[in-house]
Amino acid sequence: MGAFVTLMAGLGGAAAWCAVVLVRRGRRGSTENADGLLIEQAARLRAQQMKTDGRAFRAHPHGERGSGRRRH
Repeated sequence: MGAFVTLMAGLGGAAAWCAVVLVRRGRRGSTENADGLLIEQAARLRAQQMKTDGRAFRAHPHGERGSGRRRH
């Protein structure tokens, strides 16, 4: 019974921590200066490139056909 109470307390603590993190994240306003906008734009472009690279890898995990790479 004590283990169950400990488990429930741990889950409750983790849920409370997640709630605090999400509330604090939501309080941040939008970036208003040019430097912040450039940083956000660069991060968005990096994320888009990583997403594209992941799709390309899933489509051709061993390289493109006819790319000259040989399997050993």
